Order: sequence, then structure tokens, then C-alpha cells
Amino acid sequence: MPDAHQADRLSKLSAKKTHVALRVVVAASLFSLVALAATAWGVWALRESALQRAGVATANMARALAFQADAAFRGADLALEGMVERAEADGRNIAALERLRAHLLLMAHKAWFLHDLFMYDEHGVLLTSSLEPPVEANNSDRAYFRYHQLHPDRETRIGAPIRSRSSRLWVVPVSRRLQHPDGSFAGVALATLRIDFFEDIYDELNLGQSGTVLLALEDGTLLYRRPLQEDLIGRNISDGPVFQTYRKLGPDGTAMLTERVDGVERLYSYHRTSTPPLIVAAGVSSEETLEEWHRLAVIIALALVFVLALIGYLTRRLLRQLAIRDLLEEGLRNRTSELQQANAHLSAMAWKDGLTGLANRRAFDDFLNRELRRATRNKVPVSLVLLDVDYFKRYNDSEGHAAGDECLRQVATALGAAPSRAGELAARYGGEEFAVVLSGTDLAGAAVLADKLRQQIAALAISHPQHPEGVVTVSAGVALRRQAGGAQPGGAGAGRHG
Repeated sequence: MPDAHQADRLSKLSAKKTHVALRVVVAASLFSLVALAATAWGVWALRESALQRAGVATANMARALAFQADAAFRGADLALEGMVERAEADGRNIAALERLRAHLLLMAHKAWFLHDLFMYDEHGVLLTSSLEPPVEANNSDRAYFRYHQLHPDRETRIGAPIRSRSSRLWVVPVSRRLQHPDGSFAGVALATLRIDFFEDIYDELNLGQSGTVLLALEDGTLLYRRPLQEDLIGRNISDGPVFQTYRKLGPDGTAMLTERVDGVERLYSYHRTSTPPLIVAAGVSSEETLEEWHRLAVIIALALVFVLALIGYLTRRLLRQLAIRDLLEEGLRNRTSELQQANAHLSAMAWKDGLTGLANRRAFDDFLNRELRRATRNKVPVSLVLLDVDYFKRYNDSEGHAAGDECLRQVATALGAAPSRAGELAARYGGEEFAVVLSGTDLAGAAVLADKLRQQIAALAISHPQHPEGVVTVSAGVALRRQAGGAQPGGAGAGRHG
């Protein structure tokens, strides 16, 4: 990206270099933006990929745990179904109860997920169980007993977790109603599932330090949560984020949720079993899930910063080189211009008289030769006016060389105004002598000009004490070269005017 230094360099560049520099800056900026956008997209894609992988893992885990929980509760239901069938078919005599007790002991031994099996009569008195040794008890105050006492349905009921009165462990009661042949209430068949059975399984899961597993009834009653917090067992979590998502998305879903219990944001996947209706959810911490992504994102960000810094550095170096080159070219142009001016000045000095500013003898000879050749080609006359300052040596001797130089300059000024068209030139011929070349002018025209120049110089009224007239005057002579038949020169004439 261009910075203040680059902008300052751009403002100082020439128009051509500014165009190149702008293209460089635009290209660098576009490349930086593309690199930034591509990196941002790539980092975001990596994040989404990490979340997707974690979502697949938690979804598979939730389904597996739901299958395991479903199998445990179905096993309890099968045990209850057998107990109810035996009790209602065999009656309650001592022999039948002994046979039933032996059956309960066998089932409790084989079904490791079961805590114990019980059968109560219509008054809540314990008829038989899988407890060793046998005990006497009355559970008519339990919620499951009162439910079946009041409801005639024969469906298996899963109740809220309770503490076993025999072992003081947390258990989940699974119960069914017993009926007399007339359909009246005859008691309850009960199977209890150990909460620590789920704890043993869920603690083996690799969910990270902040991962969790929820097992709840469909009405929101929490059966178990990893890690185990006994004060949460039996709590209703139907207004929590998992159940809100369940009601929104249906029996399966995955979402990033923040649990109210600990405020940790997790990626949850849940699954609902059909019979019995249970909700199983597995969640992994978003921070732990994205930990590797965070490290990779930092590395990529640092690499991007390095690349952008390198682009900026190279851009600044290039702009600096452009600025240096532009300065060198500008300096070269200035030097070239100065050299051209110096050459022009030297050339002018080579062809001009240093004192009077008129053309010097070299320029006069060159100009005259060119005009004579041109006059030969075009068959036109060339006239020459020669002028000499009168008594100039006396003037120098009496007034000094500085005054003599000034006198020559004034005379040259008057003569320099004479040429008015191409082919005419006024020059200092040497010393106090001057010449005017008039191409295309005949002898009469040259004489008129010579007389005019004489009068103009006299009109300057330059004081000359050693001159009879008291002022500086000039003598003038004219000559003509006429092209006769394209080759013959005309005659020359001279006159002196004092």
C-alpha cells in the first residue's frame, strides 16, 4: 500500500515517471489486496473445515452414545416386560416369588448396566428383588409408584434420577404397571439403571478438557452430564440452548452453543432416540476445537504481514529508484540546457565583436562570401558600405582608450540599426573601421544609406576636441558588385564625407 513517503515521492516525479510510479503503486496495491483477500478466504475456509470435521466427529459420537443409551433402556424395558409377564401369569405365592427372584438375580448379574430389579405390590410393599441379601421395604412414596397407581397405561416409564435407598447411589428408575385380571392396579415392576454406568462410558471419551456429554429425557429432565455434577442431576434443562436448538432443527442437529451452566462455548451435536425418547448431546469446546486453527492462522497472518511488508519495501525502493532516476534525468536536462546555452553564447561570441556587439571580421567575411555566391546564382547586385571614424587616433590620444571604446560603441549602435532585411549585415571590420553589406541594393541605394549613416553619427554629437568640427564624424565609401551576364562584377565607387 502507498504511504506518505511514497505519495511525497509521487508528487515530485515528472509526468512520465508519475504515470509509471502510479502503475507500480496500483499494481502493488492490487496484489496486496488480492493476497489479503485470498489469505482471509483461506483462513476462513480452514476454520470452517476445522468446525466441519469437529461437527462430523461430535455427530457420530452423539449417535453412538444415543445408540448405547437406547440399548441400555431397551434392555431394562425387556427385563420389565419379563417380570410383568411372570408376575401376572404365575401369581404371587411363595414358590412363584422365589422363581421370580432367581430370574431377577440372573438378569441383574448379566445386565451390567442395571443396578437392581424390584417388584412391589399395590401398597408399595417390596415383594421380591435382586438385592443381596433380601430386604423389606415400602416405596409407595416414590414418584414412579404414584404415577402408575394413578395412570392405567402399561407403557414403560423412565423417571427422574433418584438416590437408591439400598445403595445411596444415583439411579434412573424404569418402571411398568402391574394389573390384576380385572385391570385394577396390582403394583409396580422396577428396574434401576446406574448413573455411574454412563459416567464410566462417557469419561473414556476424548472430548478435550472442556468437552461435555448430556443425557436427558425428552421433557428436559437431565439424567447425566459430563463432568458429573450431582446438583445438576434431575434438573430440567428444557429451556437450555441444546433443547432450543432441538425444537428448532428437529431430531438431529449441530450448532455452536454457549451453555448456561458454565458459560463455555461449544460445538454441540445431538440426537434423539425414538423409543424411549431420549436426547443425547456431545459438545467440544470451540476454543479447543479451533486451537490448531488459531496457531495456523497466526502463522499465516505473520507470513502475510511479511509478504505485504516486502511488497511495501520493494515498492518504496522502486519509487525511490524512479525518483533518483527522475532527478538524474532532470539534472541531465538542466545540464544539457545550460551547455546548449553556453554553446550558443560561445557561438555568438565567436561571430560577434566583443566591444561593439556587431558582427566581427570573421562573421563579415563569411556573410559576404555567402551573399556573393547567392548573388551570382540569383543575378542580383551586392553593395558594400565602408565607414571609418575620422581622426580617431587623436580622439584616443586626447580622451583616452576608455572614451575611445565608448565612442566606437555609440557609432556601432547607430550602424547596427541600419540593416532591416535578410541579406544585410553591419560589422566591425577592424579598429575604427565598419562595414555594411547590402545584398540586392544598387550603388545609388548604397550611397543614400552611407550618407544617412554619416548624418546619424554626426547627430550623436560626440565631443571630439581634436576634430575641426568638434564632434565625431565618419567617412564612408561604397562599392558594388553587379552581375553582368551572370559573371561580371560591376564597378566600385568610394566617397569620403567629412
